[in-house]
Amino acid sequence: MKRLCSPFSRLLTAVCSVVLFSACSHDDNYPYITVTSIYPEAAGGGDTVKIYGTNFPIMKSGHQVSVSLNGEKVKVLSSSRDSLSVVIPVMAGSGELTVQVDNHAYSKPFTYNYVATVTTIAGSGVDGRDDGVGAAASFNCPWGLAVDNSDGTLYVADCYNRLVRKVKIPGNTVSTIPISYDVEFYSPRNITLDQHSKQLYLTDFNTHVMRIEPDGRNVPIYQGAMPLAGIAFGPDHNLYVANTNYGFILRMDTSGHHDTTFASGLTTPQNIVFDAAGTMWVSAYPHVKITPDGQVTPLPLDPGFGGWEIALDRRGNLYQADHFNNNLSLIEKSTGRKVVIAGSGNAEDVDGVGLNASFNGPQGLVTDRHGNLYISTYNYDTRGGNKIRKVVVR
Repeated sequence: MKRLCSPFSRLLTAVCSVVLFSACSHDDNYPYITVTSIYPEAAGGGDTVKIYGTNFPIMKSGHQVSVSLNGEKVKVLSSSRDSLSVVIPVMAGSGELTVQVDNHAYSKPFTYNYVATVTTIAGSGVDGRDDGVGAAASFNCPWGLAVDNSDGTLYVADCYNRLVRKVKIPGNTVSTIPISYDVEFYSPRNITLDQHSKQLYLTDFNTHVMRIEPDGRNVPIYQGAMPLAGIAFGPDHNLYVANTNYGFILRMDTSGHHDTTFASGLTTPQNIVFDAAGTMWVSAYPHVKITPDGQVTPLPLDPGFGGWEIALDRRGNLYQADHFNNNLSLIEKSTGRKVVIAGSGNAEDVDGVGLNASFNGPQGLVTDRHGNLYISTYNYDTRGGNKIRKVVVR
């Protein structure tokens, strides 16, 4: 006896067929697309990479095709049905290299190779206090650094000389801003700059904060608990000061008044930097992030870090000057991956690229508005270093 399908059965079969077809097709108007591989899987900024797959729309096909890396647009040089040739943007970082066709995305993981070029811009390497151009100048334990974003001028807390040094960039001409012996202030440790008023603020290896006016006048503004360390001029126009031994961050106005504890419970906090969103990052063990309302988040990014200072670039990557391991490392915002981008580990100041360069006790660290890094070096065992290094990262 022949069995007849009910209307309900025929309807169910039709619905299942539609669902099955939809699950296999990403676009009713275009064949199924895949991204099968990337070659090379790791490359640097400006390098050409091939993305292989199937059914890529060719140029001028009417379909919207784009490529991105961590949300940054990637230039497409050429395309065919089975490959795309693209150029990796400088400093785009590691992450998903994504092909977008109309409303559908296809991705593969990609690793960014950083290239760091290290040069020496000032310092003979011998301890001294001479002004001059480049290697004709000398320092004695340069530590904290601040940069003027308007013209690139670098300010150096020249610790054992008890001076502030000014490095004019370009030209690398070093001059001196004296610290008066009539004020109670000891060896300068860290330094920050109000980008608008051009006033400098310094901590010493003791209990003091001092302001230096654009005309060079020294104005002591605060005395607290020893030892003070990092100092930063915040986006709210207040000063933030780290106390290393007691593990807290102070907030005060630029006259040193109305000081309050902004955050506490930190382990040996050192220098302080702010990101574009106004969040504070503090070099500590571990590093911490602190929101504008004082909420502290530990960042156990690098348990092996052996230094005191960190810096941020505009993409949110974190840099570490590792004093005891004599290198410069980067922790990617996109992946959390740590990469030693410069420094062989040898205690010597040698210019070069990547691990062929080296540092003799990197300690102070700052970035300028172009993303260039500046590092001060000093070796406490040999009294070597005494240089200011520039690092350009691509």
